[in-house]
Amino acid sequence: MTETVVDQLMARAAVAEASHKWIEAVALYEVALVRSPDHVPAMLGAAAAARANGDHARAVVFLMRADRTEPGRADIALALGEALAATSRLAEAAAAFERARAVRPLDAGLAARLGRARLAAGDAAGAVSAFETALRLDPAEPKVLDGLGSALAAAGRPLEAVEAFRRTGDSGPRADRAAALLVLGDMAGGFADLDAIATPPTWTARLPAWDGYPLDRPLVVWTGADLLDLVALAPALPLARSLVADLVLVTPRPFVRLASALAGVGHVVADTDDLADWVEVAGAAAPLVGLPHRLGLTAGSFASAKPLLTAEPMLVDRWGARLDLGRGRPAIGLQWGGGLGLADLAPLAGIGDLRFVALERLPSTMLARSSAPSGWEVTGTPVRVEHPGPDYEAGVDARVDCAALLSRLDAVVAVDSLPLRLAGLLGRPGVALLPAAANWLWKLEGDRTSAYPSLSLLRQDAIGGLSALLPVALQRVREVLRS
Repeated sequence: MTETVVDQLMARAAVAEASHKWIEAVALYEVALVRSPDHVPAMLGAAAAARANGDHARAVVFLMRADRTEPGRADIALALGEALAATSRLAEAAAAFERARAVRPLDAGLAARLGRARLAAGDAAGAVSAFETALRLDPAEPKVLDGLGSALAAAGRPLEAVEAFRRTGDSGPRADRAAALLVLGDMAGGFADLDAIATPPTWTARLPAWDGYPLDRPLVVWTGADLLDLVALAPALPLARSLVADLVLVTPRPFVRLASALAGVGHVVADTDDLADWVEVAGAAAPLVGLPHRLGLTAGSFASAKPLLTAEPMLVDRWGARLDLGRGRPAIGLQWGGGLGLADLAPLAGIGDLRFVALERLPSTMLARSSAPSGWEVTGTPVRVEHPGPDYEAGVDARVDCAALLSRLDAVVAVDSLPLRLAGLLGRPGVALLPAAANWLWKLEGDRTSAYPSLSLLRQDAIGGLSALLPVALQRVREVLRS
């Protein structure tokens, strides 16, 4: 009798799904599961309806239940992996795909899906392995080659990445190929790709595209939504400004205040403002990411003999006074993340001749009252790390407080991050802790880069983590302080 009722509920749920009544379908499947708790088809149906309704977290619950009830089913593990990926539980998603692959080892598509999950989870080496397996199973699949190229680029193997992209037969521009070309020193090819993938705002249709030649009218340059791109390509702005009557930078509103302090910028306008007046007087437009290509820049073109960013004096004084900087022990800015966690700061413990100050805004749960000059420090660290306080970087203007704080600190030790690159633009001394697969700005080797000449570079080797670089970083900081 129970099975008959369950069958009826399953049929009604299927009708609801056919009518796109996803919530009703989930409810009917749940009633079926009350009647028959181990009914896997009801679990899978509920998961599918929940995902169709956009509720991926609920789908995960049903699929985990199905996976426990009937372990070893590749279709369940695959569906679970997809749902976990949709909820950004990337490491768990990769593990689910691995279980599915154990059941279906000859499925090239499944191996490729595992590769994409590993890549999204930050496991570039694991992603390369999965894509290589998929390629052995299906040598001619362009999407597999495409994924392999992305994984190789992320793993710091740019030459192989470019070759994989070439083998796809798709010569169109793409961001990861651009990054690989730039790391290899092919600035022309990399910058051309970046220029080509820029999506122009609608207002640019009324202006000709700038060709990099002198212009007796203003040039309007627009940026994307990533502040890291603005900071990375800021050296191109004064070079472009030298060729035009004026340079107007159009950028997201939170970036306006910081962008106004960049060298080479005449005016800064929020991208939500009415641009009609500027479009009327301008002679051309260009994307910021396209400037290096249109100017024909090389890596050496990013060198600058003077700082390209100036912090606001009022904010410099505010944060300098708040942390009592410039007196007593030297203060070193710290930026962790990207492979360097709080626990990895242990090599800094016991150092009494330096102060350490966090550069990132942190949630209140990570801050505690202390006797530090600012009254705040970071919790859960093996070394005392002072913090400017809960109001640091609390405004709508991105990173203006950070730039001001960096201007008063004696040096910075940081992973590749926005604070590190701001320190470079400000001309502040410091040490960059770089992963094996570093951004093109840092080149493939060497302990200096022309883009940020004030920074010393330390590179992660194949064995040690970034924390292993900290003792050497301190040595270099002390050398800077002595000089």
